[in-house]
Amino acid sequence: MRLATRLIWLELRRTPSRLLRPAVTLTVIAALAMVLVSLVDTLDRRSTGVLRAVEADLVVFNAEARQQVLRSRVPRPATIGVGFVDGVHEVGVLSVVPTTVAHEGDQQRATLVGFNARTPAEPVRVLEGRLPTDGEPNIAAIDAALQRTGIEVGDRITLGGSLDVEVVGVVAEAMFLQQPTVWVPPEVWARTGARAFPERGYAETIVGIGLVEVQVGQDPAEIAPEIVSELAEEDLEVEVVPLRQAVAAVPGVSAIRVTFGGLVALSIGVVVLVAAGLALLQVDQDRSRSAELRAIGAGPGVLAGSLLLRLGVTWALASTAGALVATALAAAVPAAVPLAVRSATLALVAALLGVAVGVGGAVALHRIRRIDPAEALGEPW
Repeated sequence: MRLATRLIWLELRRTPSRLLRPAVTLTVIAALAMVLVSLVDTLDRRSTGVLRAVEADLVVFNAEARQQVLRSRVPRPATIGVGFVDGVHEVGVLSVVPTTVAHEGDQQRATLVGFNARTPAEPVRVLEGRLPTDGEPNIAAIDAALQRTGIEVGDRITLGGSLDVEVVGVVAEAMFLQQPTVWVPPEVWARTGARAFPERGYAETIVGIGLVEVQVGQDPAEIAPEIVSELAEEDLEVEVVPLRQAVAAVPGVSAIRVTFGGLVALSIGVVVLVAAGLALLQVDQDRSRSAELRAIGAGPGVLAGSLLLRLGVTWALASTAGALVATALAAAVPAAVPLAVRSATLALVAALLGVAVGVGGAVALHRIRRIDPAEALGEPW
């Protein structure tokens, strides 16, 4: 491996263009893959941020809601009854309703989230200030997406065109269906929802979903049917699913994952083909030199190591350049475009690209092992 590394180092010093040209080709594909993955990641998170913001094991919907947070209307007695089921540690209530947020003459759409403080329904990450507690009147917290529009802790905003509240805290971005969120006590949510949609019968006795935390050592998959059967005895029909399943059931999420996931898989497949083509081309171009190395005692492992190191350098250059391009593009596009780059996403794509390049390079290893030292003489043997 030391000899292979030295060969690559000498090649970089003498003819860097031989490595840069294939790196440019892979950079285009890497940047495309990173942008696509960042796009699907952003769309996913901005649709499901409300559920991702909490830590719960199970989600309780009413049976007719079909796992839709906006449609779920769980009677308050049902959420109370969940707390008495064996294996349940704590239960909280989370409810959503579309609304508007007005601040200093500017109005925008948002999602109003009613939640129980100090329960599994409470958002985990508070970036600034504090969260409202149950019973506090005219108090709210906003998510980071709303803060970026100029609203700060201490400001007053108008919800639904009629209710003035004071912002006391900022939570991490927790958008729902591509809209920012405002977090308020259940009483404020019920009052605002009743004003905006009187025909829907919003009240403190009808909530959205229940969020359940099971006791340590308990299996949520075993507790879920217990909750369903316990509430069925009270003539309350509910559906209990894991939090991850509830996230996947948010409208549009499955379509986003399938559509963009297919595009990402296609781009990774293209990387495999391109890497294989580049590796085979490199083997053919270096065939005479490789034969000379074989003739002076270099084994097939040295040639294979040299090829893989060359592909590794190409992958590193392409991944770095692709990440820079994706980051620059995300910073340049308007805020309305759902494109935000996360380091974890870029690292994942880079790792997948590395695997794809390795698979492509493996195709050429068989050919490089067949190089005959006698070819160094320039005559067929």
